[in-house]
Amino acid sequence: MAKKIENVGCPFCGVCCDDLVVTVSDDGKRILEVENACIIGSTVFHRAMEDRHTLPRLRQPDGTYKEISYDEAVDYTAKVLHNAKKPLIYGFGSTNCEGMAAAAKVAEQAGAVLDNCASICHGSSFLAIFDNGYPSCTLGEVKNRADVIVYWGANPAHAHPRHMSRYSIFPRGFFTGKGHKGRKIIVIDPRHTDTAQVADIHLQVQQGHDYDLFDAFRTVARGHDIPDVVAGVKKEQIIEAVDIMKKARFGTIFYGMGLCHSDGRNHNVDIAISLTRDLNDFTKWTIMAMRGHYNITG
Repeated sequence: MAKKIENVGCPFCGVCCDDLVVTVSDDGKRILEVENACIIGSTVFHRAMEDRHTLPRLRQPDGTYKEISYDEAVDYTAKVLHNAKKPLIYGFGSTNCEGMAAAAKVAEQAGAVLDNCASICHGSSFLAIFDNGYPSCTLGEVKNRADVIVYWGANPAHAHPRHMSRYSIFPRGFFTGKGHKGRKIIVIDPRHTDTAQVADIHLQVQQGHDYDLFDAFRTVARGHDIPDVVAGVKKEQIIEAVDIMKKARFGTIFYGMGLCHSDGRNHNVDIAISLTRDLNDFTKWTIMAMRGHYNITG
């Protein structure tokens, strides 16, 4: 008889959905059904193959691979690290925290460089955060408190499919009983994305000019004048968006790769944090990155 396992965590994106119900076969070797998951999460679970490799494999001189035990793999890896002049230990986007801690200890002993995939992802965020701090919050606080949501350079409808339904736009929280009807949604993106279709305001910023638009937001928030058009966005639209943000009870800026990988990179995140701090002079605002792999934060 098939067995249902409840409250399963999804090991894909940073939303980390933990309400999945997974049905497995009698022998526990096959996943038959996945409930509550998005299309990406469901695909991840159904990709588990019976013939997947369950043991380490060592490459042979002729180019083929031979299965070896974990003890043999550990011994071989230790020798490689011991003999290396300057090894690089890289990865960890889908590794648990205990594994990351162990890798850090190994790197220290081996004199290795330790890096993760954020260096080609949200690495620019860390540069800005190290310099300025990070007025952030939890996703639970967003669900229960936020009445204004800003998505800047992010398209969660595709990249984080359940983000909007679990935390930001549609859910009804402790202080957000009206759900979507009680929230204002602002999307800043050069493209008219599926996320932009549910927005109250969509500002189509000129590609590579996010920093200019952030600067205009800060200027308007402080009560100063700006040009008629900034970064491809009309003055009236900017004033309307800033007015909504200043009147928020609790607001959150979610930013994605569109901000980190456009011109300005870490400086874009730097000024996004500065805007968040400016808004906190009027009300409560937080900022959060839209991370990729489920434990990339570590």
